[in-house]
Amino acid sequence: MYKWKSEEIKNQIGIFFKLHRLRKGLSQFQVATEIDLSKDYIGRIERGNTNPSIEIVIAICNFLEIDLLDMFSKISQSQIDSMISETKVLEEKFKNQNKRKS
Repeated sequence: MYKWKSEEIKNQIGIFFKLHRLRKGLSQFQVATEIDLSKDYIGRIERGNTNPSIEIVIAICNFLEIDLLDMFSKISQSQIDSMISETKVLEEKFKNQNKRKS
């Protein structure tokens, strides 16, 4: 059994949420609106700066179609690094899409 540190799990949750949100092409505002939170709170979750309640975690997982078991399974540092790299690519793509819409 892996013994979690609270900062690790908050960070992993944030990485999962951000990656899945960007894969779906959604903004923090869109997710926040759907689950009745502020976009600032979504940002704090994604950065691992807050400890969301289980109700909020479930709501976001349901909306973004993330399996809770996947999110709460310890992943390796190389997997985390890969997810962060993909997130950076998707963020750039998302920014460029929004620039074209303006």
